[in-house]
Formats: sequence, C-alpha cells, structure tokens
Amino acid sequence: MKKNYTPFSILFGFLMLLSFIIIACTKDFEDVILDNFDFSFSEEHARAGFVFETTRTTFSLIPEKEITTTKYFMKYNISKGNGFFLGMEGDTISSNDTLEVSRPNWIYNYMALDTGLHKVNVMAWDSNANQKELELLYDTEFSSFSFQLNKGVNEFIVNSKNPVNVTLLRDKETNTAEGNNAFQITYQIEDGTGELYDGDTEFEQGEPYSLPKGVTELGYLPDTLGEHKLIVSATAPDGATIAQELILIVLNLDFTINSTASSTQVELDTNLAINMDLKTLDEESDVTYEITHSFATESEGAGTVRDQNGGVMDPGQYRGILPNSYNYTFTSTELGKRKIYFDVRDSNGQIKRDSVEIEVANIPFTFSGNAESNSVFINETTQLNFNIKSNGNTDNIEYNIAYEILEGNGMVRGINGNTLQNSTDYPVDLGNFSLFYIPETVGSHQIAFTVTDNYGQEVGPVLIDLETKQNDFNVSITPSKTSEFANIPVNVIINIDEIPDGTNDGYEAFYSSGRNGSIRTNGVEYGPGEKFPLSADINNVVYTGTEPGQHDIALSVESSVNVTHTASTSINYNEVDFSFTGGSQKSDISVGELTSLNFNITETVGTSDFTMRYSINGNALIKDTNGVDVSPGNIYDVPKGNFNWSLEGTTAGSISMTFYAQNDTGLEKTVTISINVEAKDYTFTANSTASNAFTGDPVTINFNISEIGIGGDTYTMYYSTGSSNGSFEYNGNTYAAGESFSIPVDPFQGIYTGLSESNHSVQFTVRSSSEVEKNASININYAKYEEFFDFNVSQSSQDKYEDQPFSMTVVTNATSRHEPDVTYEMTFNFTGATAGYIIYKGIIYREGETIPLDYGSTPMQFYPQTDENFTINFRVENSTGISRSVSESVTMLKKPVASVKGEKRNINCGGLNGCDYEVLIYTCWDVSCSEAYNGASLQQVEIRIWNRHDRKFDTYLFNYNDALGSGVDRYFKLEEEPRESRLRYLDQRYEVRVQDSNGQWSQTERGTIQRV
Repeated sequence: MKKNYTPFSILFGFLMLLSFIIIACTKDFEDVILDNFDFSFSEEHARAGFVFETTRTTFSLIPEKEITTTKYFMKYNISKGNGFFLGMEGDTISSNDTLEVSRPNWIYNYMALDTGLHKVNVMAWDSNANQKELELLYDTEFSSFSFQLNKGVNEFIVNSKNPVNVTLLRDKETNTAEGNNAFQITYQIEDGTGELYDGDTEFEQGEPYSLPKGVTELGYLPDTLGEHKLIVSATAPDGATIAQELILIVLNLDFTINSTASSTQVELDTNLAINMDLKTLDEESDVTYEITHSFATESEGAGTVRDQNGGVMDPGQYRGILPNSYNYTFTSTELGKRKIYFDVRDSNGQIKRDSVEIEVANIPFTFSGNAESNSVFINETTQLNFNIKSNGNTDNIEYNIAYEILEGNGMVRGINGNTLQNSTDYPVDLGNFSLFYIPETVGSHQIAFTVTDNYGQEVGPVLIDLETKQNDFNVSITPSKTSEFANIPVNVIINIDEIPDGTNDGYEAFYSSGRNGSIRTNGVEYGPGEKFPLSADINNVVYTGTEPGQHDIALSVESSVNVTHTASTSINYNEVDFSFTGGSQKSDISVGELTSLNFNITETVGTSDFTMRYSINGNALIKDTNGVDVSPGNIYDVPKGNFNWSLEGTTAGSISMTFYAQNDTGLEKTVTISINVEAKDYTFTANSTASNAFTGDPVTINFNISEIGIGGDTYTMYYSTGSSNGSFEYNGNTYAAGESFSIPVDPFQGIYTGLSESNHSVQFTVRSSSEVEKNASININYAKYEEFFDFNVSQSSQDKYEDQPFSMTVVTNATSRHEPDVTYEMTFNFTGATAGYIIYKGIIYREGETIPLDYGSTPMQFYPQTDENFTINFRVENSTGISRSVSESVTMLKKPVASVKGEKRNINCGGLNGCDYEVLIYTCWDVSCSEAYNGASLQQVEIRIWNRHDRKFDTYLFNYNDALGSGVDRYFKLEEEPRESRLRYLDQRYEVRVQDSNGQWSQTERGTIQRV
C-alpha cells in the first residue's frame, strides 16, 4: 500500500531530528541523558546485644553522582522480634515512618524489647524511584546476672527468725523498658511451713517481692520441725530468671540441765546441797519447762530431795521450773551409794537428763605411821610402821593404803617383798602393819601415805621424812719405781677403799701428766684424758713415759654414784743420745731421674728404736729402702746404722728437704739435703680440618705432641675462644673454655663446635708435668644456619559441633634439609573472639600459648567452644629464627535456638459453666520462633515444668512436628481443666529446649506461665 505523508508529520519529524542534533553537539550532553543515577546503601552494627540495651547502627547512603535536585528517603519495619530505633538525641523513630536522608552517613540506635533473633527490614529510595533494601539481624539475649542463696546458720530454730542471705549481682546494669532496675523474687516452701521476712515485713509464698542488687539478709520463721526446702526464684529487670534451692534443718530450741552435788559424800541424816542449773539459748522464748527426779536401780537405798524452798519433791512427779540456778538438798538415813537422775522436759516434748552420785557413810577412823630409822645409805632398806584404829562397827569396812613420793626417788615394798606402785590402792587390816622403803637417790626423801575405806572415806596423808647418804671411797696411786729410762714401762698400783665396805660400786678414771706417756690396763692403752675402768680394792696398771724428764701423774677417779676423788705421784725418766747423718748421691738431676739418699744412725748406749719423717720444699717422689712411697710429715720406722732411700725429680726447680730422726726417749736430730732438678721439653701443633662451618657444626682438630729428650712427662690442655662462644669435645667428654683435661703424647684428635656467628680464633695451651707450656691456634669462620620450611594445616572433613573435638594435621617440611637439632614451636590466635583450644599430646593449649611442635606431620585435636564459624591463624617458628603463618577457616554446625513463652488461656467461656482453662507452651509466634541452622530441622521439644499439686517437676518430650496451632503459631498443650484451681501448672516456672536433626540441643530457656 502506498503511504501518504502530511505536511504536519514531515514538519514534526524535522523538528525532532534538529533537537537531537543540537543536544548531541553540546558539551553537556552527558548530564542531560544521565539525570537518573543509582546509589549504594549499607550499614554496620554489632549483631550480639542485650534486651533493653541499644545497639549502635551506622547507615551509609552514597549516590553515584551528586544531583542537587535528587532527594533520598528511608523507612523500616520489624519482621521478627519486638523493638524500635532511637535517634542520637533519644527520639523514637517509629516503624514505617518515612524519613528524609540529608547526609550520606547517620547513626540510629536499635532498642530490643525481647530476646531472640530480631529481623529489621530497612528500605531507602530516591526521588527518581531508585530503591535499596537491607535486612538487619540482631541476636538479643538477657544480660547475665548471679544469684546466690545461703544460710546464715547451719541449723534453724523453730518459731524463730533465722538468717537467709540473698546475693544479687549484675554483669551489666540493665533496666526494663519503663526504667525499673530492681530484682523481683518469689519463693515457696516444700516439706514444711514457714514465712520469709525482710526485716519486720512478711511477704507470702508466690507473691513477687522487690530486692536491690547486692546482699540482703532475710529472716525465715519456721513453725514446724524437720527438713524444709526453700525454693527462691529471682527475676532480673530485663526478664532473666534464676532459681535456687536451700535445704533447711529446723530443730527445737536447745536447753541444758546441769546438776552438781557440793560433795560426793554425806554423813547419815545430813543435808547435802545440790546445785540445779537450767539454761536455754533464747530467754525470750515462750517455751515452758518441767522437772522431776528418780533414783537409779543400782542405788543402795533412796532419800529425800527438797527444792529451793524446802518443799519435798516426789520422785517421778513433774513440776514447773523456769530457766535459772537453784539450790536443792538431799538427805538419807541409810548408808550406801546413791545415783539421782534429774529429768527436764520442755513444752515441745524435748527431754534432757543429768545426774549426781552421792555416798552416805559415817564410820570414822585414824591412821598413823613412822620410820624405824630416818637416816640411811642409798639402796639401804628401812622399815616403816603404821597403825589404823576405828571406834565404830567395822564389820563391813575394808581399808586400802596408797602412797606418793613427794621428794626423792625410791621403792616401797610390802611385808612379802612385793613392790607397791605409786598412787595405787593396796588392802590393809586394822591395827599395826609394816612396809619397807629402799631409797634410790641421795638427799631428803618425803613419802605421803593415805588410807581409804570402801565408802570412800580418806585419812591422811601421813608424812614420813628420811635422809639418804651417798656411798664414798678413798683412792691412792703408788709406782713400783720412781726413776727409769724413757719408753721403759713402770708397774703402778691404784687402790680404791670403799665406804661402806662392799658397796660394789663401779669406778672410772682418767689421768694427766706434764710429759708424754700412756697407761696400760687389761691389755688396753690409754692416753691422758681418756677414761678407763677400775674396780674396788687393788688395781695393777703399767705407765710408760716416752719423753725424758719428771712425769707428774694426776689421777681422777669417779664412782658410779658420781663421787670423785684424786691422787698423784711422780716418775723421773732419763734420756738416751744418738747421732744422725745423711746426704744425696747427686746434687743435680733432670725431671724423671733417680738419685740415692744415704743415712746413718749411731747409738752409743741403749737399745732404742728409731723413726724418721721429713719436710720438703719443691716437688719430688721419695721412696724408702723397699721402694715404697713415703710422704712428707708421716713417721716411718728406720733401722740403726746405714740405710738408703731414693728420690725422683718430678718437676723442674730446686728441692730442699729436712729429715728428722727420733729415738724412744723423744730425742730428735735433723739433716738437710738440697737437689736441683732441670725440666724436659717438647713440641706442640694444632690444625683444623675446615676453615668455614655453620654454628653448631663440629669441626675436627688434629693435634700432635713430640717429646724432646728422655720424655715420660704427662700433659694437660685447655683452650680459649676470645669473644666467640664454643665448646670442645675430646675422648667423649665436652669441655668449656679454660677447663683443663689430660691429653696423650703423639697425634690425637678433638672436635670443636662454634656456637656463635663470628670468626672463631681458638688458642690451645698445653702444659707438661714438667711445667713447660706451649700454644697453638686455629681459625674457623662460623655462619648462622637457617632452616627454611613449608607449613600447612588441614582439618578433618567431619561435621563440627560445639564442645565436640575434631582432628587437625600440622605439616612442616624443610625445603632443603632438616637438621635433627632444629626445633619447631607453634602459636595460634583467632580472627575475632576466642573460639576454643587445641589438645596436643594430652596437653591443652589456649590462644597465644606456645606449642612445642614435632617436625613433619603432626596430628592434634581442636576443641570448639562456639557454634559460630571462625578462622584460626597459625604461626610456626623454628630454632633458626625462620617462621611461617597460615589461616584455617572452620565451618560449625550451629546449635538450634529455642524461643519460648508459656501462657494460661481462658477458652469456651459463656453460659452457666463459665470458662475452661488451658496451659500452653509456644515455640513459635508472631514475633519470635525457634530455629535450626546449617540446613538442619527441628526434631524434638523437651519441656520441664513445676507441678504445684505434686510439688515436683514434670517432664514432657514432644516431636516438633506434633505442635498445634496455625500460621506462625506453634504450641504444645500441657493441660486443660474446667476449673482454674485444678490447673497443675498455673503460674509455675518452666524450662524448655529444642533438638535439631543433627542431634544438637539448644540452650535451656526458662520462664513462668503467664495469665492471658
């Protein structure tokens, strides 16, 4: 078909084409066609927070290009949870309010009004209809607090206020939405009845009562005995709840009854005072008391008991008594022992008993005694005579005597020779009788004797005084000769004369003398001051003086009873002279060479034996005639006439010796001999097998010692390293710088190890036994060894759960070679909060702690303490200073979260029957739901709730899919009753947790059934 164009259409097309060309040619073409720019919208906030506490939320809106005519807006709504935003000035920003955005960055604070996961949807748009949306997540929980319930005393008293301490402490200062910051507590009592008081204010069971934080002392007033269970629940201002229990033992008010007789004996028909004392722990108590008395079945008769007013008290009859002290009396007309019981009972039924024991006796007697002799020797027996008289009827009376030694020490025996023990009763008859006393110590003795009859009458003490004398003796010492040659024995008589004769005491003696000598008795030799035994009468001993001159002998003798006497005598000993000469075969020798030492001893008279000793200045080896080594200062037997010793030069230098010869009389002569000893010589070299090495690497050093001349020396060596640090090993032993050790002649090897990074100039010093010293040096350049390595960490592929360890493998691999002595250490930390710890070789290591790591592939376990994903940063460093770091991300299977509320609802209301009532536990509703994570689903619900009728917790386990309700509402019905009073769970506390398909249980959520 042919097209027809009108003039108007042609004109319109031309104008449009012209407009397009003009716009395209202008320089502002870009602004014209791009007047609608996009923008970015983001925010930052901390996800975790507490209920009733604001969470800072920073928003950022950045346009791609600033256009002054473009405006921006935002609004929010909450899809899960209950809360609102606050401006920085504290003004409330309501949900779905449209706000104009005037700056690119601004801050709001989110206020959560309940716990759980909050989802906030925020939308921003501009005037060009561009739109962005954000979903903000806030995990809100109760602020933790601590609640302690403690008893002020271990045992509670019935009908009295007993202290109970409540301690409430917050980790954070939290308030309710209305600003209240006080705690609410409720309580209930099981297995008993009572009330709690705050001061004088009583608050009843189940009613909430406000308490401040800190410690509050309450009073518990029980009105029944036994074991009470006090259950107290504390609710923080933000709704967090903790329950505590106390087991209280309630006892009666204690009291004591104490009866005390003024004496254990009373004469016939005589009043005896009995003090009666009744005390109670609470004088203000309304408890009343009654008293009665009775006689024990073993009592020998009875008697009359009167109260403090003189009134006769009938046995077995109770009468009232107030807590106080009273004076009762007892009288009897019959002899014998009585045991009287006093019983007191209180108005609570408590009965307590005390008793007194009294003996009625009235048969007097007299008791007297004396010693035949009041002065005796120690261990001598003396007779003691006694008499007992009585004017009464003694047919049934028995008497016992006992004694106590008040002064001195001795033994008392009976007429048959039997030994009587101190403070022990022995039967005796009326009339005269005798005992015997043997004193065992010297001085004054006093013995107290007491007689008691079988009714407990006691007469005495009768005191007997004795004086005991000590055994004595005389001693004399008489030599058979008063003059003798030195070293010749002289017989001596020591006579001991005992007083009195025949005491047969033991004796011990010692002597002193102005000269050297000894005493021999019974084949044993004793020097001055040494004690030796003697016997009574004649003792034959031998004295030998070894030093010429007058020997003044002083003898001291002590008996076995500590009596000491002395005696003295004198013996003159004469001296015998002799001559002593000596000399050396050579006056000059070399080290190791021998020379003879020649001596002569000549005695003109006498037959003395001779000894010789020597002192030396210098070093030499001296041997006697038999080739045995002799040492300076020691004494050796030598013959008279000519004899030879030998000397070997051991070190270079001059030797001066003095020899001392001595005969039996102590006369000493000296000879001095001098000899010159020349040293030996040698050569010493040292060479290292390497001039460069790593620190810690051993290098072999070759040594050689060549002796010059006869040789035969021994050698020691030490080394020095200057400012370097190293060690030297020889023959299996390691030596430090400056430490000497023995080395052989000829070639030998050692090992030097440099420990510091530097040029080690090591000087070795050798010293021969002839004191000749030689030096040799080596140079080794030591560089530090660095071991580079690869490092990686891998984790097991198993699912990860909180509190369930999983395996990890750490691998270190040296890139060139691995030295066995290079050690590895590992540390780790987390990106963000601490997420757990490592178990390695049975030891727990936490963040930042050093782990001593085995080289190569090393297995270990990680114990996660969170269900959030986390990253571990590992760092390994070896002993050469090389380190490597890696990070490992761990994906956790998060535990489910339980969102719970409990409600009592009224249903089916209307008509004459009123309402029915039901108790429900919700696990999901319009503002909060229980959730599972990581693809898991919720499987089970466990509900534990207090049964107020049965006074115990009931536990239910439901499948999660069996929940009732529609839409988001999911709940479990626990009971339904036609009357509210029949509900078991009304207003009661509950505990709920959920389990996911991974088998993980959530944290337990607690609360109280609320009336709706």
